Amino acid sequence: MVVSCEASAVMEEIVGLVERFESLKERERSEVAAILKKYAEGETGLEEVHYTLLDEGLIPMPSRCTMYHKPEQKPEAEVALRSLIKEKIQGL
Repeated sequence: MVVSCEASAVMEEIVGLVERFESLKERERSEVAAILKKYAEGETGLEEVHYTLLDEGLIPMPSRCTMYHKPEQKPEAEVALRSLIKEKIQGL
């Protein structure tokens, strides 16, 4: 499944996290799974998930803060991302 070729940088970060999910420590896997489950089930949006992952230290903060436009929403890319999360993370 290809998500990242059409996804924004935010989605690419989440895809990377999903891809390395098995290499995370047990506590981190538990936190990531809980956060991504809410996204995969449509309970939260992409931006909220991104900020939660940043706040919890589960993805790295950008090296510098810059202003940028809010990423364009791509429903088909989000559907693919949700499918990838459900496929790769056990129990979702």
